[in-house]
Amino acid sequence: MICYMNLTKIYEKLGESICRSLPGLHAITGCDYNPSFFIKAKLKPYKILKKYVEFQQAFMKFGDSKIIEDNIEQQDLYNVIQSFICYLYNVENINDVDAARLQIFIDSYTVSDVNEAFNRKKMRNFDASSLPPCKSELLQQFLRANYICCIWNNGHLKNPTTFEPVNNGWILENDEYHFKWFEGDQLPNYVSESLKTVSGI
Repeated sequence: MICYMNLTKIYEKLGESICRSLPGLHAITGCDYNPSFFIKAKLKPYKILKKYVEFQQAFMKFGDSKIIEDNIEQQDLYNVIQSFICYLYNVENINDVDAARLQIFIDSYTVSDVNEAFNRKKMRNFDASSLPPCKSELLQQFLRANYICCIWNNGHLKNPTTFEPVNNGWILENDEYHFKWFEGDQLPNYVSESLKTVSGI
C-alpha cells in the first residue's frame, strides 16, 4: 500500500526554521554517511532542536561553503554544536565537550568522603560510550555533517560540490575513503605514561 505524505502541510506545521535545520541535525546525529551517537537516536536531539532557536539557526548553516572555506565561521558554528552535544548528554551548563566528558566522569566516580576507598570494580564496568565524543572526534563528525549537507543542499546540480571529502572528515587510503576519527594523539602523554607505569610496560 502506497502512502503519500503532504510535505507542504508538514512544512506549515513545523515552520521554516525547524524544516531548514533538519538536514544538519540528521547529518550530525547519524545518517548513511556519518555514525550516530551511542543510544541517542533521533527523538531527543529533535526535541532539543525544537526548544532552542540558537540550535536551529546553527543547523540551518550546515552545507554552507563558508563553513568549509572560513576557519572563523567554522569555529563559531562548531562552538554552538559543542553546546548542543552537551545538552544531548544532559550537561546543559557546559559548552565544551571535553569539559562535559570530565563532568560526567566526576559525577559518576567522585567519592563522597576522602577516606572512602576508590571503587575499582565500578571503574572496570565504566562504559566510555556513555560519554560525549571528545573535541577532536566531534570536529570530524561536524566536518562530515557539513560536507554531507553541502551535497544534499545542491543535489539538484550536476556537480553538487567542488570540495573534496579529504579535510572534511574523511581520509583517502588506497583509493578508498575512510572516516577520519580524530586528529592528534589518542591519549595525552601523561595518561599514556601513567597507564604504562600501572601495567608495568
